[in-house]
Amino acid sequence: MVPWYHWIWVVPVALFLRLWLATLRFRCNVDRIDDSQGPAVLLLWHDKLFVSSWIANRFFSRPVTALISTSKDGAWLVAFFKFMGIAAVRGSSSRRGAAALITLTRSMRAGHHTGITPDGPKGPALEFKSGAVSLARLTRSPFVVMGIRYHSCWRMRSWDRFAMPVPFSRVDVTLVHEPMPAESEADAIIVARLQARLNETSTGPA
Repeated sequence: MVPWYHWIWVVPVALFLRLWLATLRFRCNVDRIDDSQGPAVLLLWHDKLFVSSWIANRFFSRPVTALISTSKDGAWLVAFFKFMGIAAVRGSSSRRGAAALITLTRSMRAGHHTGITPDGPKGPALEFKSGAVSLARLTRSPFVVMGIRYHSCWRMRSWDRFAMPVPFSRVDVTLVHEPMPAESEADAIIVARLQARLNETSTGPA
């Protein structure tokens, strides 16, 4: 449940960000993801969360549930994503991780994609943690790597150097299907492959 007082400032901020996102020139390698066969685990680096709701609403037919940190910052993110049309589950690898995994599993079995930043909630930045692989194994679901490149952006002085694209700048989006984990394949190998794929599709001009 999102406390009522979060909505006082989340709504105007979200409206402002919607206008901001509307100025960006998005280019994607696909017109739309074919998710008719079932949900997937969506992966993106934490520093690219700014445009995640726009991508989820534009390129996916199924609803998306996002994994949000249990930190104080996570409370306003829940309200923000709800306003932007994305449900949220609170949890992380360090707090409420098992409960979040169970909730996300139920959500995916109901047909929802799950969005995960595998280097969140506190980093290290661009270091892939194995929770997303565990979820994919439990739900027997594939991955979609969401590679995002900003051609011009501002960065915050946070652990992930959170990036905000400059209004009217170009954003390149690369969506890549990756198969569900094979039973015989070790988690470490899958993590290394997905981390390399995310880095390959997310590095760029900015």
